[in-house]
Amino acid sequence: MSGGHASPNPPATATPSIVFHGDRDQTVHPRNGEHVVSRSMGASGADASIERARVPGGHAYTRTTYRDSTGRVVMEYWLVHGGGHAWFGGSPRGSHMDPKGPDAAREMIRFFYQNALEQRA
Repeated sequence: MSGGHASPNPPATATPSIVFHGDRDQTVHPRNGEHVVSRSMGASGADASIERARVPGGHAYTRTTYRDSTGRVVMEYWLVHGGGHAWFGGSPRGSHMDPKGPDAAREMIRFFYQNALEQRA
């Protein structure tokens, strides 16, 4: 890192990351989520797979999963269609919660358990 700018290439042992963003967010523009992903992935050559689905009775979403050259997941990007500035899957009683999902908390727990970095001795 020099000149105060982050390297566009992730380190060889990039920390797995997950990003959720609503495509109708009027507080934080959806391009910001895309920017986080592109800055994290840089020119890594990661292989991407795309899944499109819908929460029963809720939002449709696109989940893009990026894997490094060893097949290890390094990033998931969830774009929630019709979602605004909210925590997805939260209680309707809370502020900035969108109960129409997907359940961000459950997906984050799954993601980090499945993609934990190995401990080095």
